[in-house]
Amino acid sequence: MRKIQYLDGIRGLAALAVVMNHFVLAFYPALFSGNDSHTHLKAGQELFISGSIFNLFYNGNFAVGIFFVLSGFLLSYRFFLQKDSEILTESAIKRYVRLVVPVSYSILFAFILMKFSLFYNQQAAEISGSYWLGGFWRFTPNLLEALDQIFVGTFFSNVFAYNVTLWTIAFEFTGSLMVLSFLALFGKVKNRYLVYGLAIIFFFQTYYLAFILGVILSDIVAHKDGLMSKLDRSKILRTGLLLVGVFLGSYPSTGRDVAGTTYAFLNSTFFNEPAIFYHALGAFLVILVLFDSKRMQRIFSFRPFVFLGEISFAMYLLHFIILGSFTSFIFLQLAPHLSYSYAVLSASGLSIGLILIVSYIMATYVDRRAVYLSKLLYERVFK
Repeated sequence: MRKIQYLDGIRGLAALAVVMNHFVLAFYPALFSGNDSHTHLKAGQELFISGSIFNLFYNGNFAVGIFFVLSGFLLSYRFFLQKDSEILTESAIKRYVRLVVPVSYSILFAFILMKFSLFYNQQAAEISGSYWLGGFWRFTPNLLEALDQIFVGTFFSNVFAYNVTLWTIAFEFTGSLMVLSFLALFGKVKNRYLVYGLAIIFFFQTYYLAFILGVILSDIVAHKDGLMSKLDRSKILRTGLLLVGVFLGSYPSTGRDVAGTTYAFLNSTFFNEPAIFYHALGAFLVILVLFDSKRMQRIFSFRPFVFLGEISFAMYLLHFIILGSFTSFIFLQLAPHLSYSYAVLSASGLSIGLILIVSYIMATYVDRRAVYLSKLLYERVFK
């Protein structure tokens, strides 16, 4: 399927939001938690931002919702266009290899840094007050354990000690297989929207909801559903859905009390973790409007955004390791000589540049080869 540039663009910005989320958690934890015990800005600024729509710029959980909705969409779109079940078989066979190759590089990278004691996150956390940042890489590295996490733990046991960002990989892998199985069973059924409804009810408290919404989005776009026609005719409807999607997407992530914020009315004991549901639904609405808005498509097709999308998976896998090593080290060198915020901004700016460089290298020489190897495996062994 021909790549859709504006989908690369929104994926790239979502990956950047995840990066920003982890830098915020590391150095301005109150921007995430709304807890005033470790604030670093003027009184009330971090607490206000954390409970407002401005947290959208670093709302990592909403970004994950975008990733998962896009996965559900992309895994099913070609099938809905061609109705060829061979597409599902091919995708299922290729999925593990496609993911395990870049995952292995990120874990081995972290393992090497641990062996040479190049993580400085615990020392940096003592200054920033981020208990979250100080909680990682507090064990003795073991090559056999690292290999187990590469091939088994990350995908099947939800074990990700070397790289915390890998917590999403088990959802990505399982969600992908779930989507492909769902399509094999119900993808050609006339009344499949009834099955969609049942799936939503069953998964609404989990991250798999986003995958189901991605399949629904793919079905709507591929078959030019009546909803798309209504969006074409009504700018008010498009704008309304976009605003609702953005508002839901900015719902504070789990761990931030929403009492006293504009999101308080959305909080309900009906949900175990309301953010999961709201972020999945918000991602679905934003991407739905994106498919019908030429203006949004032009914005997200902006070349720097597309570039971020092309390196997004590598950036997602590597940034946290760089944060715990390079960023923390530079911050510790600057902290005695600069104000807290200048030290953070300087270390973060240098780190973002490094993240972009190493992500481009990994995307070029690892990620693309993982795609090639997965295709080769399918064509030479299974096709």
